[in-house]
Amino acid sequence: MQVIFHIDLNAFFASAEASMHPELANKPLVISGKSKRGIVTTASYEARAFGIHSAMPVFKALQLCKHLIVRPGNYELYRRLSNEFFSIVASYSEHLEVASIDECFVDMTEIVISRNIHPKTLAKEIQDAVYSKMKLQTSIGIAPNKFLAKMASDIKKPMGITVITRSNIKDILWPLESKEMIGIGKKTQPKLLEAGIHTIGDIADYNNFYKLREIYGKNALLLYRKANGIDISKINSNRNQLKSVGNSTTLDKDTTDEEVLVEILKKLSRQVSVRASRRNLISNSISITIKFTRFEKISRQTTIAKYVNDYETILSTAKLLFDANYNGKPVRLLGISLNNTIEKSQYKEQISLFDTVQEPDVPKTKNDINNLISKINSELHMEGVKKASAIINHKNIQKKYLEDDE
Repeated sequence: MQVIFHIDLNAFFASAEASMHPELANKPLVISGKSKRGIVTTASYEARAFGIHSAMPVFKALQLCKHLIVRPGNYELYRRLSNEFFSIVASYSEHLEVASIDECFVDMTEIVISRNIHPKTLAKEIQDAVYSKMKLQTSIGIAPNKFLAKMASDIKKPMGITVITRSNIKDILWPLESKEMIGIGKKTQPKLLEAGIHTIGDIADYNNFYKLREIYGKNALLLYRKANGIDISKINSNRNQLKSVGNSTTLDKDTTDEEVLVEILKKLSRQVSVRASRRNLISNSISITIKFTRFEKISRQTTIAKYVNDYETILSTAKLLFDANYNGKPVRLLGISLNNTIEKSQYKEQISLFDTVQEPDVPKTKNDINNLISKINSELHMEGVKKASAIINHKNIQKKYLEDDE
């Protein structure tokens, strides 16, 4: 049987700030953007005690807690700590799937067997390692599959360890309200209540399956199986690669001034270009998002002829999409994204039969290659250039959050 861990950093952004600034520890703290219309990105557990939660407007959070500490996000710090966290976890098992900047799934089956260690003991060891090295708290869920592991990690926070198996699922999972189950959204949960489905145990009850199917259609079987502890999804390290690169900004004031909006598009295009270039990612799909009010927005996407990451192409495409779709209403937010990105090394551009292809002058022998590398390093006064064979075994755990973005 598989032993899957889901490891989650608790209140990560707030905890990261407290780890760097001890005076913030055990204080009601939220992380928010710089905009006057900022929303809470992360709330410390002390802030949550006042009813403050993520996605809440900061002005409302301040009404709930007069002495609330509001700090802007330090995403360079969060990326660095995220990578350090994943590195610690990967030292136990290379079968790791990054789920977000502060959580991952890990297949610990091999290490449990090889060390003849109880999974809960291993989880405590990892939990202690992360805290001692980073001063960050974690919650760990242990289960035979990803779904149950994720559900388990949410049960005890902070610094909790929960084991869910097929034998105790009835006692731990089934009594929870249906809204606590991954896959149950806010819009459909009231429909479940109307149908008499109140708990996860009710979802797992076959007698309710046809009610479930009326609400969720073809997805009903998936929910029914998961509620019964059945999940066949595997740890997928391929998901550790970034699949899109996007930036957005919320304006301090709504505006219809197109000169201002174009300047914002320029800034966003440059940010997206820099981030994609640093990761050697390219795409032929570019999209924009225009948000007018809290509930009204449009997103438009187009495909272009070539895979790119350069500023000029991103901006010109975004500008075309904007011109074609802007309706003159005051704009609150603008965003630009490169979608379905691939690494440059994976891209093979189709060459026309009429194009002239010149054979590059490349070294032919092993000595020629070594001499060329030595020459480059000598001219650069560094040892930064190496053969691919010398670095091929180096593994980046994930590439989503490593680089410093502007």
